[in-house]
Amino acid sequence: MLRRIVLVGVALVLLAGCADTQPGDRNTGPGYTNNVSDLQIKVPALKGDPCRGSRADQLFANCGRYVTEVANTIGALRADLPAQTGEVTVLQDAVNSYQRANCDTAAAPTATQRTGCAKALTTIGTELDRLSQALASLPTSN
Repeated sequence: MLRRIVLVGVALVLLAGCADTQPGDRNTGPGYTNNVSDLQIKVPALKGDPCRGSRADQLFANCGRYVTEVANTIGALRADLPAQTGEVTVLQDAVNSYQRANCDTAAAPTATQRTGCAKALTTIGTELDRLSQALASLPTSN
C-alpha cells in the first residue's frame, strides 16, 4: 500500500513537470522598458561585471552573456541619450566586434581573438562609463 502511494506521488510530480505551462513561463510584468530609470539601474550593474575589468584578456571567452546584456541596452541608450550618438555607436561597434570574432566560443583563441576580444571588452567598459555619466544627469522619467 505504501509503495502504491509513493508511486502515485512520483507519477503526479512527473506529470506536473510535463505540463504545458509552468509558473515563470510567462512574464506577467510590464516587460523591458527603455525609460531612464531602468537604464540608470542596468548600466551601473553592467559596469560591475568582471568582464570589463583588468582580466578581460583572460576572461573574454566567458563574457558572451555580458556582451549580450550590453547589446540589449543599445536601442534604449540611443533613444534616451540622443546627444551621445557617438558614444553609443562606438559601444555598438565594440559589441559587434566581440560577436563577429566569436569571442565567447574561443576555446583555443587565436592571436587575433586574444587581442581583439580584450580590446572590444575594454571599449565596451569605457563607453559604459561615459554613458552612465550622461544617464546620471537625466531626470528619472521620460
